[in-house]
Amino acid sequence: MCVFTSCQKASSSSDSSLRDKLYAIADSVPGVVGIAFVSDGDTVTVNNGVAYPMMSVFKLHQSLAVGKVLELNGTGLDSILSISAGELDRETWSPMLKKYIDKDFTVTVGELVRYSLVSSDNNASNLLFSHIVSPVETDGLVKSLAMDTTFHIRYSEADMKQNHSLSYLNCTSPLAAAVLIKQVFNSDLVCRASQDSIKSALTVVTTGQNRLGAAVMEGDGVLFGHKTGSGYRNDVGELIAHNDVGYFRLPDGRDYSLAVFIRDFNGSEDEASAVIAEISKCVYNDFVGHEN
Repeated sequence: MCVFTSCQKASSSSDSSLRDKLYAIADSVPGVVGIAFVSDGDTVTVNNGVAYPMMSVFKLHQSLAVGKVLELNGTGLDSILSISAGELDRETWSPMLKKYIDKDFTVTVGELVRYSLVSSDNNASNLLFSHIVSPVETDGLVKSLAMDTTFHIRYSEADMKQNHSLSYLNCTSPLAAAVLIKQVFNSDLVCRASQDSIKSALTVVTTGQNRLGAAVMEGDGVLFGHKTGSGYRNDVGELIAHNDVGYFRLPDGRDYSLAVFIRDFNGSEDEASAVIAEISKCVYNDFVGHEN
């Protein structure tokens, strides 16, 4: 099992109050809950020293690695790939199968990135790994960009489908995920076209609408982007992972990122989503109630 060492700044009294609230939620959950909140140098973490299976959260990292490879190769998201029908898994989560059914086809790298991020399409992710950049290469490239490198990417969705226990080895600390998505929205990591496309996709994600996004309402002027990850049960019937990592920017310009990872959860996906939503609402209400 991967284990990370927790490292965080000393907190203010307001941070301590928020941490107490978050621990109270986490301690009531039939599973291990990891939380990281990052805003303007203030950091609050809960159970950050545990390594949490990312599941599809790693598709955020993958999109950055793809963008970096395109940049290094002098190509772009409009690059065209030729895909054989036999490369697609028809028994996995894959909305792209509605368009690409049973024939060989061509597709742009940008379309695959968007499928992978917006609808968490497993075929799109697998194709990006096999045609553009491998999981191990992704790990190295993103670690060269990330401020917090306490994560590991070793396996594809196809690998994890074949052996569910491998899910535990694609892991992260909550803080590393929260820091990375904040970098995506606030720092230059890859070429502008690729990064703008990644940010755009994250703001229209269709999975996990009842998780972190439950804290904000449409029309309130908050910019919200996120990436979810979930799936599989372990040998004792627990959810291996149920996750969401998001970025929030308020109309007044203040922003924060929040990562919530739940591993080995003894309950339903809806119950795990409700935990993430409760945590997000707690953080959002605390944040909007404190003016800088």
